[in-house]
Amino acid sequence: MLMVDEQLKIGATQFSPTEKRIVSLSEDMEKISDSDSIPSPTQTDTFVVAWIHEPRATNFFIRLVTSLYALILTIVSLVVEVSPTWRTDMWIAETVFYLLMYGTGILFFIYCYIFIIYPTPYNYLISYLRKRKLIKNPERWIILSSPHNGEGAGTLYLRLGALFFGSVGIVLFGLELFLCIETANCKKTTIAKMIVAIIFTFIQMHFIFCNSKITVNSSQKVVAWGMMHLVAVNLWTWFRFVLAKQEAKALKKAHLKQAFRKYYSSGSSSEEIHDIISAVLNSTIIQQSGEDITSTSTTTTTISPAVNRLFALDQFGDVATFLTTCIVEYSLIGAAIMFILWKSIGSQSAHHHSTSTKRKVRMRIDCSSSSTGLFAGIIFLIGSLVSMGMYTIFESLRNSAGAQLVFGIVDLCLFSIALGACVLGLWRMRSLQYRLHAHGEVIDEILLIIGLIGEVVYCAVGIDVFIACRRSADLSVNALPPFVFVIRMIQVVFQAAFILTTSRLRCLSKYSMKHKPGKQIITFLLVSNVTLFVFHTFEGMKSSFGFSNKAAAQYNYLIYAVAPLLVFYRFHSSACLAEIWKHTYSIKSVDLENNLDLSDSNLTAITPVSDKYT
Repeated sequence: MLMVDEQLKIGATQFSPTEKRIVSLSEDMEKISDSDSIPSPTQTDTFVVAWIHEPRATNFFIRLVTSLYALILTIVSLVVEVSPTWRTDMWIAETVFYLLMYGTGILFFIYCYIFIIYPTPYNYLISYLRKRKLIKNPERWIILSSPHNGEGAGTLYLRLGALFFGSVGIVLFGLELFLCIETANCKKTTIAKMIVAIIFTFIQMHFIFCNSKITVNSSQKVVAWGMMHLVAVNLWTWFRFVLAKQEAKALKKAHLKQAFRKYYSSGSSSEEIHDIISAVLNSTIIQQSGEDITSTSTTTTTISPAVNRLFALDQFGDVATFLTTCIVEYSLIGAAIMFILWKSIGSQSAHHHSTSTKRKVRMRIDCSSSSTGLFAGIIFLIGSLVSMGMYTIFESLRNSAGAQLVFGIVDLCLFSIALGACVLGLWRMRSLQYRLHAHGEVIDEILLIIGLIGEVVYCAVGIDVFIACRRSADLSVNALPPFVFVIRMIQVVFQAAFILTTSRLRCLSKYSMKHKPGKQIITFLLVSNVTLFVFHTFEGMKSSFGFSNKAAAQYNYLIYAVAPLLVFYRFHSSACLAEIWKHTYSIKSVDLENNLDLSDSNLTAITPVSDKYT
């Protein structure tokens, strides 16, 4: 009897309470499987969670709703811009829409600065109310300051570009404001629109430059909605100014046709033609704060929505064209950066490896192995400036054929040299090591591809215009433009592939750290793309090379739409090349290898090299 009791005690102590529950649960599951019955909700609810309580599901739903909001708002804004009803009969509604778009963006930035970036005054108010015993559970109301330790939504050079383009855009809005005030019939609504646009541009410029690496810890739903609204506002601004430039040029061509028609019908002497054209171009009178533009050269009244929005295009000519191009570039950068910030909301915590919340205030630059490429780039720049001067001389002499020939030959030479530099640079950098993921490269890739699309469309349209003119037996078109467009298309495509490849390379072997192969070429390409940025800006102010005046109107619409992307491609290429010049040959890459982890931001592939490279 004693032995039986001892065996029962031993059997009772073999299983812990948890193990007993597991055994019981397994027995229940066997019974369920044996009976082929469906488990009841009480048996399965302990293993599943409703999607509204799942953070990943709710984050996806918020992204979906905010992206649809941005899509709908962008489409509505584009319809408002192209609709003649909104411009004339519903100009009050158009003004309200304008103020709502920019005003909501300003309020969102104010919310971010008060409750996300600088919540100290708000927390002080909460502590004051707690001392007064006016609120309960003050810990629920305290907001932690958002750190600036994220991957970032833009490189330093891209943010410097946003600072430059934004400042120039504010100058354009300031000129518009001044011209409106100087007009006798200026409306207060137009003044309010310009002031709101200036405030929005400045605040967004400050936010992009100072807070592009912010990590949002609170109000993620509000921030996601606000970022998508800013994306829609920037896309709307981009389209609005592109449309304004296109309509202003179309209006100018219409006035020139009227001048030549008057010249041939009246039999005026050749010396009077310049005076007639100037009189026609300067005869527009702004009425009702730009609502109606009446031409005194004819008896008809023409409504020009472009001058309604941009008086500066009629008053300052090429300078206003440059200012408008800059605000288009600024809007494109702003939309891309806000999209990347929206995309990183809710997923940043998995990528943080630094607990420091301080912003980086120092930057180390290694300028070795760069002098030859720098001076070669200076020669490239001098040649471009000389060609711009030659074009100006031919234009002053009214020799349009000679001016276009200068542009064509210089374009062919510049693109050929840049293409050769890309090929040589890729060959020189063949001994570098490949890195799987580059820091903050997503936005650079997006912007580079956008600019590349504009370049390819521009070149394709230029080739098609040449073919159409040749088929129509237009002997005024020479054979130079197609060669220029083909070389240009090859160069931009090859340079984009070169940048996307070399941005992932690092200097890790002893040979590459000592000789830094390809850095001279990177320096030359950096300076040459800055030069082409200036050259394309100047070329955009003048008549485009390779496009006949007899081309169809559809071609003109495409050219006006992608023209800002040509300038932006060169600017962003120079920004990407500056990042490659700084990071590819930096010794920090070797330091990162000593502390290598499995994160995407640091993972580097080290390939074996031959003995001559070690």
